[in-house]
Amino acid sequence: METLIVEKVNQNNKYYKMDCRISQREKSENDWINDQGSGTLRKNKKLGMAYKSQYLEERIAYEFGWEFECHPRSKVMFGDAFTEGDSSAVTETGWHIERYITLSVFTEDVFECKYINVEYKDGSKREGIGIIVRKTSAEWIPKGHIVLAIVAEFDDEKKEWKHARNPF
Repeated sequence: METLIVEKVNQNNKYYKMDCRISQREKSENDWINDQGSGTLRKNKKLGMAYKSQYLEERIAYEFGWEFECHPRSKVMFGDAFTEGDSSAVTETGWHIERYITLSVFTEDVFECKYINVEYKDGSKREGIGIIVRKTSAEWIPKGHIVLAIVAEFDDEKKEWKHARNPF
C-alpha cells in the first residue's frame, strides 16, 4: 500500500476549499454545534446543561488546532521567547510555530511566538514557548479572552523542557 498521486480536481471555483474554510469560521454557534460539535456537546446542550465552556474548547481546537486554548486575558501573561542552543524542545518549537504561521489561511489572523504563563480555573499553572493569537476574524471568541497554544512547556520544578507538541 502506498499513497497514490492523483491529478488535481478542477473546481469551478479555484477557491472552493477556502470558501469551505470561511463558511466554517462564520458558522453560528448553534450551526457549529449541530454540524461539528461532539455528541456529548450536542446532547448536553439539548438537555439544558451549561455548555459554553465545552463549546469554546471544542471550537478553538477545531478552528486553530488541538493545542490551542482560550482564556480570560487576566489569566495569561506573555513576553519575549528566548532561544536556547542544544535544546531539542526549543528547536522543534521553532519549526512548529514557523510552519503554523506559514500555513495559516486567514491573512487577517496575526500570530506571535511568545513565552506564555497561564493560570487555570483550578489554580494550576503552565508555562512555555508558544503561540498567541493577537488578531483574528473568528468573531465567536469572547471579548476579553486570548487564544494561545503552549508548544514547548517548561517544567519549573525539574527546570527542564518537555517535548514540543505540534499545535495543529
